[in-house]
Amino acid sequence: MKKVILIAACLFSLTVVNAQDVTATTPAKKAERASLTPEQRAQKQTDELNTIVVLTADQKTKVYDLALAKVKKVEEIKVKYKDSQDRNQESVELSPVRKEFQQNVKALLTPEQIEKYNTNQKEKRASGKGSPGTQD
Repeated sequence: MKKVILIAACLFSLTVVNAQDVTATTPAKKAERASLTPEQRAQKQTDELNTIVVLTADQKTKVYDLALAKVKKVEEIKVKYKDSQDRNQESVELSPVRKEFQQNVKALLTPEQIEKYNTNQKEKRASGKGSPGTQD
């Protein structure tokens, strides 16, 4: 009986330690993202999309321009609501910006690339990670 209790206590402590580790990385990622310039964020989004669908040089340039415009709009909205408690209104304003970006990106892609992109989006939603276009 003592062994069962000891094993249960060990498993519980491992679960608690693991949960703390996951939450500890979230602020670090936010701090890293906040330290990036809009140009760096746009480049990061372009690179992430390139790894998913393999963009041509022309597509990379156009996606970068779209991502840069999106990042700047998102930044303006976030600054607008920085001291506000109305996060719901911030989300309402951010949603069309993100949707517009995704639509414009899809307009640049070939049908094969769109298929890869959609498959990747579905996989990310299933795993709970969101989409590459939603990182700001």
